[in-house]
Amino acid sequence: MGVYKIFPSQDTTIYTDYNTLNAGLDAILDLSKNAPNLYASSSTSRVLIKFDNDDISDAISKSGINYTASLKLYNAHVDGIPTNFNININPLYQSWDMGTGRFNNIPESDNGASWQYRSANQTNAWTVTSLPAGVSSSFYAGNSGGAAWYNAYSASQTFNYFSTKDINVDVTSIVSAWTASVIPNNGFIIRNTGSIEFDYNYQYTFNFFSRDTNTIYPPCLEFKWNDSTFNPGSTPYVGNNNILVSLTNNKSVFYDSEYAKLRIYAKDRYPARTFVTSSLYIYNKLLPTESYYSIIDLNTNLKVIDFDTSATKLSNDATSSFFMLHMAGLEPDRYYKVQIKSIIDGGTYIYDNDYYFKVMQTVE
Repeated sequence: MGVYKIFPSQDTTIYTDYNTLNAGLDAILDLSKNAPNLYASSSTSRVLIKFDNDDISDAISKSGINYTASLKLYNAHVDGIPTNFNININPLYQSWDMGTGRFNNIPESDNGASWQYRSANQTNAWTVTSLPAGVSSSFYAGNSGGAAWYNAYSASQTFNYFSTKDINVDVTSIVSAWTASVIPNNGFIIRNTGSIEFDYNYQYTFNFFSRDTNTIYPPCLEFKWNDSTFNPGSTPYVGNNNILVSLTNNKSVFYDSEYAKLRIYAKDRYPARTFVTSSLYIYNKLLPTESYYSIIDLNTNLKVIDFDTSATKLSNDATSSFFMLHMAGLEPDRYYKVQIKSIIDGGTYIYDNDYYFKVMQTVE
């Protein structure tokens, strides 16, 4: 498989108006801007999210050096956002503790990262002044905090009224800097663009599911690479779209520790007549090299792995077309469906014949 996802080890939201509050166990990550409470600017928040070095190394060992890495967060609720605005993503300068607090805890929890502090019990204040070259911070006067970040490695995403509100940003340069030990992996900080972050004229709701969500939409770091190979031997390619497509090597149930080869068989729906001693329907053909797969969560109909002209390209050998799938990149205890897309004679065709399977968690 040319797609592999890892999930966060830590995430939280830090708030200007609740500057010692920890929200490490909230099911929502919050980039909203609200009416001011304590300070003379609208209340703003930032998101911190971290992925373990071991998980990143494991993903890269599967993909090799020619990968792209994308940070993905799924929108939970949006309301009143500006017509056009950006979010900025940078690697964090300092480490932090996620904590186990929630926004609505009474009394307020301070056992992890907050706007002013990066550790529990209001200890280890964020270093936001006298920073080394290449490191920046920003905060409203009289309310210092909000973490600091490296400037040389950055990513951003632009949103408008009609665009999807999910975050999907290429962060390959940041991940590469971590794995090369150029900067330490303290995770990402996600911020509203500087021009509106502390501007009281902007107020809106912009929420994402966190690692503690009970949905199938936790944040992830998605690695993609091209693993396709073509060794057709003497097996012919299909000549038209009048074909029967089937999925084989499908056990129906896979464990999340498995790395599966799923084969795609294609046969002519109306084979040409010829004098042979066996059925014409047993002769397999290959799908064109412009063929791709996607994986869909069966319950929600969400494409958890979308068609990609590089990362989900089908391979082939003399037996059939096929693709490789790391089951660990999928959420366990869910049912999934495979779709196949092929470009045949200039036309685009989708094959969706209820190719279902379930991923189970490995019990050690």
